[in-house]
Formats: sequence, C-alpha cells, structure tokens
Amino acid sequence: MIAGGKMQTERKMSKNKKIPFDRRTMRSLAVNCVFAYDFVLREKRAAEGDKPKKPEKIKRSTDTVSISKPVGKGLKRHTTMTRFEYEEKYKEVLELLKDEAPEEPAKEDVFNTEEFIQDVLSSKLEEEGKEEVIFADLPDYNEYLYPVVNGVVENIDEIDAAIVRNMKNWALDRVNRADLAIMRVAAFEMMKFGNVVPLKIAINEAVELAKAGDQKSGGFVNGVLAGIAKELPEE
Repeated sequence: MIAGGKMQTERKMSKNKKIPFDRRTMRSLAVNCVFAYDFVLREKRAAEGDKPKKPEKIKRSTDTVSISKPVGKGLKRHTTMTRFEYEEKYKEVLELLKDEAPEEPAKEDVFNTEEFIQDVLSSKLEEEGKEEVIFADLPDYNEYLYPVVNGVVENIDEIDAAIVRNMKNWALDRVNRADLAIMRVAAFEMMKFGNVVPLKIAINEAVELAKAGDQKSGGFVNGVLAGIAKELPEE
C-alpha cells in the first residue's frame, strides 16, 4: 500500500489467490511488463517504417476514363472520355454518391494497458506452472503497477530520450533489454512519479534489480539514472 507519499514494504496478500506482495515484487511485475512492451514497440516502429506514404496522384484533364454500358444479350458498349469530361457529365451523380456514402471511422490500433498487463503476467505464471491470477486485484495495482506501466507506454519517447542523453557513446539498441526495462521503469518513477516513489528509492531499487542479473549492469544503470536525476528540477 501507499501511505504519506511512500510505499510501505510490509508483505501483504492479494485478495484472490493469496500471492505474497511487497514493493519489490510489484516493481518486478512492472519491469516484466515493460520488458514485454519493448517487443510491441519494436514491431510497431518497424511497421510504421515499412509503410512510406504514397505520393498523391495528380489528376490531369487528359486522363481518360472508360465507361461500360450493357446493351442487351450480354453485350456492353464501351465509351472513353477524358476525366474532365467525365467529371463534368456526372458531376451531380458523383456529388450525390459522395453525400450518401457513410464515413468510415478511422481505424486506430488502441493499446489496452490493462489487458496487456494481465496477458504478460499470466503468461509468466503459466510458464512457472502457477495458477491464474487477476492482477487487478493485487494491492497497489491502481496506485502503482497500472500507472507505472501505462506511464512508461505513454511517455516512452521522452523516457528513452532521457536515457540516451545519459549513456556515454551507447545507442539504445545496444543496451541489454532487461536493463533497458529496469531503467525505463525507474526513469518514469523519477520523472513523473516522484510524489509516490522517492528518487533515491527509484534508483536504488533499479540498481539492485540490475545487479541480480549482472554486477556490471548495476553500475551502468546507476550511472544512467544518476545522470537523469541531475536533469530533474530540485523540487
């Protein structure tokens, strides 16, 4: 739970499956989700890069239009006219069809953070042979897990820019994906969630998570986050 702007560390139990909970557990869940989101982000950016906008075709008065009209017995009469003549002749019909045509709603690929969190963490439990859990029932889901994961998703460009600025001669693609997920979570906590997670806790917890994977990663993560900390307003 969160009290007085600080996250309590005592262990609690979830409402549905009695999953042990503490601050570090919840942060680890957030990092797992952000790690998985990196794959979604890469696919999205790749798809956007593979679809260059086609230049709009310029209409010319010399363009021709072929019109077919049935004349009976399965026969058709073909008439060819310029686009200019076609638009003048059928101007009223074209305008009527345009007015009557229903507007197609814009298709948006809406990312549902809540479903994503549930899917990612449920898959992890399945791999470990554990029972299904409704993660929205976990303590601090609404106060920490959801806002952190959703916050990283919504502010990913700003977060990544801050990370890149504080890496010496390193590109984002060269960073270990687990370390990147840890830094993205910590950077969000520092930049946007400081009223809930104190700055020192955000850095220390991130460093400890990174060290669990590799001692060298701990120093790297610490250096990047310390640089981000220096960029933040004093308050």
